[in-house]
Amino acid sequence: MHQLTSIAFPGRRGRAGLLALMMAGGAPAAMADAPFTARGLWHEAIGEGYAELEHDARRLAEQAADYCHAPSPEGHASLESLWRDAYQAWQAVRFVNFGPIEQQSRGWQLQFWPDRKNLVGQKASIWLKADTPPDESSIADDSVAIQGFPALEYLLFDDRMNSPDALAAPQACGLFSAITRHLETTTHQLHDDWQAFGDHYRETDTYTQATLEAGLQALETMETRRLAAPLGLSGKPANAYLAEAWRSRQSVLLIGASLAGLEQAYLPGLRSLLHQADQEGLYDDFAARLHRAQASVDDIEGDDIEGGIAHALEDPAAFSTLQGLYIDVSQLNWMGREIASALGIARGFNATDGD
Repeated sequence: MHQLTSIAFPGRRGRAGLLALMMAGGAPAAMADAPFTARGLWHEAIGEGYAELEHDARRLAEQAADYCHAPSPEGHASLESLWRDAYQAWQAVRFVNFGPIEQQSRGWQLQFWPDRKNLVGQKASIWLKADTPPDESSIADDSVAIQGFPALEYLLFDDRMNSPDALAAPQACGLFSAITRHLETTTHQLHDDWQAFGDHYRETDTYTQATLEAGLQALETMETRRLAAPLGLSGKPANAYLAEAWRSRQSVLLIGASLAGLEQAYLPGLRSLLHQADQEGLYDDFAARLHRAQASVDDIEGDDIEGGIAHALEDPAAFSTLQGLYIDVSQLNWMGREIASALGIARGFNATDGD
């Protein structure tokens, strides 16, 4: 029977722990079943990430219910904080684009983006004008544009909701609470289904390449869509509205959470495969570059650039800082192609970018 090393998922606040453990403790012992071992490590770490997402979504739903019962400025601030926590937990496992996340378009339910036609705003406006608040089933039956984190962001941060009492209104608060309950249900089912998916995932060879490609595609999307497009680094004019979470100005925070998630949930299996392929140096370089990119995000957040994108388009110094992050991610993307080549992966079409 295969014996797998159990990895405790350290969460957003403890990403250095796993990275240090892997670097200090060494890669898994070289063995003929390295792909199986890699899939076992990935399944464990991704499962821990889904568990954290479920936990944070549940806390957000509970706080939403409390706030709607007794609105207060402190309660609103708590909603914002818990929304950020849950959104970051989603970013940490967002790179996974196969398996249970594909069912019922769950990825789109959690995050409808890109949203070039402002469908999130349109859907939220329709519900805000309705006679009665929706329940969870009404949200589940509606468009993905009203089901996830961007819809909650609209209700927390859009200019239309800038009045202290805007979210406290029964229609708005009922809408917010229904979305959070749907989010809680979706993440709970996602976590359960990932656990049930475990044997099939570990025993199916094609999921080795699927997981490798998922992480590399996440870096490609981060470079081209999450940074280059809104910053105007892709040959088209800059447009802050192309950034994720532009209403809350949390775009860089979310990128940092995605990078931390790759450290936590992607590197363990990758190290096993590159060790087996005698490519420890390539792994070390990739892991160090990934850590450096995350440090760049931490520096940006420390400088209080407030999410970065919109402000950076008006401030040359801030723009230069974000260009540095873009370069870090671009180099990671380039190294990803080196990894694909070393492991004999033919990169395919990225079908996860949206329209």
